[in-house]
Order: sequence, then structure tokens, then C-alpha cells
Amino acid sequence: MKSFLKAILNMFSKYDSDNDIQNFPLQQYIGRIDINKVVELGDCHVHYSPDYLFQTPDEVLNILKDKSLLWMDRQNSLLGFTDQKRTLLVPLNKISRIEIQNVLKGRGPAEACLWVYLYEKSFVMLSISPEIYYFDQYVEEINKTTGFIVTFSPEFYNA
Repeated sequence: MKSFLKAILNMFSKYDSDNDIQNFPLQQYIGRIDINKVVELGDCHVHYSPDYLFQTPDEVLNILKDKSLLWMDRQNSLLGFTDQKRTLLVPLNKISRIEIQNVLKGRGPAEACLWVYLYEKSFVMLSISPEIYYFDQYVEEINKTTGFIVTFSPEFYNA
């Protein structure tokens, strides 16, 4: 039981976004990106995912400023989440919903998490913000831009 609780706590603990992929080379996306819609999400960092993480394509770097972007490529059926260093690319046909979870300060830090839930009963964490409720301000814009329902997981204390 303790190992289960420890795994849950580690899943929601603060992480260092600059060191989460030190030993993992980034894949290069082969193909052209055609961005149709964009949501700027401030200064967030892309979280590590072994299956969906890529080096940020040049087409995205050309429109990227200092903000993180959540974007749609309808032509190639992709949802992208990008910062200056890396990009998560998730096929639209795998996504069931987008979810926000706010973790209240307890013994651990307060955080806000942005997730993409997949049909195959798994998920991809897009980003973690050290500001609780950070992603709440983007719910309507994410919903309109992506067409996916944005849901909220129950809040809990990071004990």
C-alpha cells in the first residue's frame, strides 16, 4: 500500500522540466505541419512522453514566440503542445478528452496539470504549472480551438 501511495505522490510531485529528458534524444517529426488553430498558454513547459515527444518542428518554431502553444493540425490530424525545446504530437483519433487537475498544497507543492486522455484507457500529461488553477483560465479557448471537451478532475491535497 505504501508503494502505491508513493507512486501517486511521485506522479504529482514537482519536477524539473529542464532535466526530465536528459537521457532521451528527441525524435524528429517527418512530414509537414499545417497549423490551423492555436491557443497561447503562457510560459509552460512540455512534459516528457516517450511515445509522443518530438523536437519542435521548424513550422512551429516560425510562429512560436516566448509562449507555449496548444495547436491543431487538421490536415495531418494532430494535436500539438509546444515550447521552445520540444513538442508533444498526439493523433486526434486517439484523444477522448482534455482534462485539468488542480493539486492543492499539502506537504507537497500546489500544482495544476494539463492532460490528454486517450481512448485506449491511458493519458498523456501535456504540462505542469506550479500555479494552482493556472490552466483554468484557458478552458473556454481550449474547448473552442480543439473541439474537445475540457473536464476537471477532483482537487486533492498533495500530502
